[in-house]
Amino acid sequence: MNIEHNKEGSKSIITPHVLKRWSGFMAVIAGILYIVIQFIHPTDDISSVHTNFWVVVACLTIAMSLFNLIGITGFYISQAKEAGWLGLVGFLLFNLFWLMSIIFSFIEAFVLPLLTSDAEKFVEGMVGLFGGTVSEVHLGIFPILAPLAGVLYMLGGLLLGIATLRARVFPRPAAILLAFASVVTIAAAIIPHPFDRALAIPMGLALIWMGYAVWSERK
Repeated sequence: MNIEHNKEGSKSIITPHVLKRWSGFMAVIAGILYIVIQFIHPTDDISSVHTNFWVVVACLTIAMSLFNLIGITGFYISQAKEAGWLGLVGFLLFNLFWLMSIIFSFIEAFVLPLLTSDAEKFVEGMVGLFGGTVSEVHLGIFPILAPLAGVLYMLGGLLLGIATLRARVFPRPAAILLAFASVVTIAAAIIPHPFDRALAIPMGLALIWMGYAVWSERK
């Protein structure tokens, strides 16, 4: 009897509400990491790729992107019905960006450091993709994926922010901040790298706010 009671008790611990709260907590951690990474990111040149710190930051970015995938999913599920199709499209586009972020960060952490001696020009081109540096060698599909990731980030965050604003499930200022943080990245076209990293701070704050809203949501 006690064994059966313990099994039933252990099953009741994991509920949809608990899972959503944990997704909110992960979004908060992701937002904090997103801001911190902007201040500690090594310079985007091949000399940085040789260092252990480059690998550490790339791994932190992988973790941050994974937490965002989970956190944003919980955020969307909490308002899926109210957000409608606009919210669904924004959610899919925004999460696709974070999935691409994981791929790029994995390459930065575990592939590029192995190629610094045998394919120096390729590494320089890959590192300079988001800094606007023109590669001297062919990089395959990556020069297309980089701007595509930017579009997914801006459009996905904007649509999800607008849908959240219309759904009225979460605080309106949080939705406005999410939409603003997505669109403001357009300024990266006129702000030189790496100073454009500061544009990620509003998004980090939006993620923290979103995560806290999910975490504190009543059952």
